[in-house]
Amino acid sequence: MRSPPREDQWQALDDLVFDVVIVGSGINGACLYHHLCRQGFSTLLIDKGDFASGTSQASAMMIWGGLLYLRHGHLRTVGRLCAARERMLRELGDWIRPRQMRYVATPGTRPHPLLVQAALYFYWLLSGCQRRRPRWEPGYPERVLLAERPRRVALTYEEAMAEPSDARFVLQWLLPHHQATQVALNYCALEGGGFDAGTRRWHLELRNTLHAAGCRVRARVVVNAAGAWVDRINESFGCHSPYKHVLSKGVFLGLRRHPAHELPLILPTRDGRDAMSLIPWGSVSLWGPTETVVETPEEGFAVQPEDVRLLLDELHACWANPLSPRDVVSLRSGVRPLVVERRHANTTCSLALSRRHEVHADEHLPWISVYGGKLTNCVPLARRVERLVRSRVARPGRAAAPTPCPEPVPVLEYFPDLKPPVPNSRWCAEQEMCQTLEDYLRRRTNVAQWVPRGGLGPRDEYAEHLVRAARPFCADEPAARRAVAAYHRTVVESFDDVLAHC
Repeated sequence: MRSPPREDQWQALDDLVFDVVIVGSGINGACLYHHLCRQGFSTLLIDKGDFASGTSQASAMMIWGGLLYLRHGHLRTVGRLCAARERMLRELGDWIRPRQMRYVATPGTRPHPLLVQAALYFYWLLSGCQRRRPRWEPGYPERVLLAERPRRVALTYEEAMAEPSDARFVLQWLLPHHQATQVALNYCALEGGGFDAGTRRWHLELRNTLHAAGCRVRARVVVNAAGAWVDRINESFGCHSPYKHVLSKGVFLGLRRHPAHELPLILPTRDGRDAMSLIPWGSVSLWGPTETVVETPEEGFAVQPEDVRLLLDELHACWANPLSPRDVVSLRSGVRPLVVERRHANTTCSLALSRRHEVHADEHLPWISVYGGKLTNCVPLARRVERLVRSRVARPGRAAAPTPCPEPVPVLEYFPDLKPPVPNSRWCAEQEMCQTLEDYLRRRTNVAQWVPRGGLGPRDEYAEHLVRAARPFCADEPAARRAVAAYHRTVVESFDDVLAHC
């Protein structure tokens, strides 16, 4: 279904009353939006940036049952995540696929391979034995990439993975819903507002961050699903909760993928206290993530040279051939919002914190806050919030179920250095609410993650291709060139300068 023109959507918003306004279009907000729309609630989803432009574009893309949480005894969390994974595999087979994984173990190191084997079998039992049984694999293609090859054996087990990216997985929840009272808007910031006790309505002030326009909407219920920014938004609206977030920064390196790298590898860190993943994804292999507690979301989304050095050092401990910053194709950094009790003391280590989710409904105001969450448990979380919304909105508003129609067929084109074709930028602008060049390169396609230097190429050789890609988002050719120049400055600052100091 073709997305309506942004200007028409924006003008039609002014002074509308929605059943629900969702703040944040990460996986939690997007999945909830889909479920509320299907139930007939008039719903507005807003995000100050593009859809999935926060943590939901920087994950490992794994739909997993939480294997590593077993080490801290979070059995209930693991059981729930396993059940959620299996349900998604049954219901969302076009969006996710089963994926075999290899845990690489070395005799004489921590954790002991037999302990890993026992944990994997217990994990398999917790999932109802619905995935492939774990098995030893003494010989495997990736072994040629590892140091100490004769000693490194693999235990193969099965998870699932979102395709073709986590950002697209989020977008799929939004695309079917385009009606007058079911609206998803990116680049729409919540600037302020308040609650009118007389009418029992929220009055919210919104700003179009692309064109500085503004409008007001009213809502019966507000759901704060802003991820790492939940606490900040709650504070600005005077909403209190027994929970808060500890923010954990996770950085991945996108490395040139070796032909022998077929399946994701899980490799213990040097101290044996954690594990890192090497995940084949298109033309790159994602290596990471780091785990660092940060104070603010902004700090967490910025990759630092020390992050790159740490990841390369960890890889060198098990890799046969040394790698350097020159082998890095892309960087991705996200912030895990980990839910804790508000009385929880500040911590410098987040490894022991559960990746559970919590939902809090304010006692005095129709305001619901969503904490934590993962790609895997987005559906049970959405259904939990939906029940709370239903208890506060007795009868859904005027929205009707979307009219079934065939999905539009993407117009594909080839990008340099990429074998599979990608949707072209004009099609994404017309069909998928794509507003900027970065939206297109980073979230509607994987160009910025699979082609060096954000798609510019090692020596800016693809800059003219980017100018053509920017044209649908700009008034004319000079404006497109200015957009690419601005994007180039961003790449230099966030990629070139970081690697230059490693």
